[in-house]
Amino acid sequence: MDRKRVNGPELSVPPIFKKSMDVEPTVLVNQNKKRADQRGLDDIRPIYLKTGLVTQANGSAYIEIGNTKAVCAVYGPRQLKKAGFSRNGTLNCEFKFSTFSCTKRRNNMRDPQEKEFSQILVQALAPAVRLELLPKSAIDVYVNILENDGTSSCLSAAIIASSVALADAGIEMWDQVTACSAVLSEDQVLMDGTEDEEKRQTGAIILSYMPSLNEVTHILQSGKSETALTTQAVEQCIDGCSKISSVMATALLQSLDKSSGL
Repeated sequence: MDRKRVNGPELSVPPIFKKSMDVEPTVLVNQNKKRADQRGLDDIRPIYLKTGLVTQANGSAYIEIGNTKAVCAVYGPRQLKKAGFSRNGTLNCEFKFSTFSCTKRRNNMRDPQEKEFSQILVQALAPAVRLELLPKSAIDVYVNILENDGTSSCLSAAIIASSVALADAGIEMWDQVTACSAVLSEDQVLMDGTEDEEKRQTGAIILSYMPSLNEVTHILQSGKSETALTTQAVEQCIDGCSKISSVMATALLQSLDKSSGL
């Protein structure tokens, strides 16, 4: 035995390699206008939404959009002791990818992308929360992504879960905030794109929307696209948000029935 070297294990297994990039990728949309997962261009992946996952929090929600999984916990409102008097409350949001959620392992510390998404969460949710009723108080929202199947869909899932968790915590809001994402590829709009579709996108749009008030709280666009294509993507995202709002309402009603013992 060579004591000057680090000896490897006696038993080992060969590493698992991903498919080579030399292999020709599958087309985004086939001749029948179907995507790789047999969805249409306007179809959104199935959504599973449940409240009350984190029992220690004032409100919580768990969401699955296809393979995208996220959990949100809301704490507060809590009184700020050291801060000066403020007529409006403060909304603090923290967005974090789990270390195992992405193809490339994430760091434990928050990176610039996660800090940017945290700020987007505040901008998307703040117009709906009645912070004027909570002077000198703060609400803390924590979102943890358990599995990433598309960065845009992760941010959309975080906004949806945060809005439901705020309602589950009993915090008064003007309306629920829904969110929907779209992948722009050449002259096509693919709703709720997956990670594979995002790798070949030319642009992307994430839209946050209050369906009852018919107001857009936040919109984020990246990449390049024609004006007509962008307008089409915004309209389709609004339609998608309207569909998602019914799922959010159903999840809240189920939690209400469970708490009342019905």
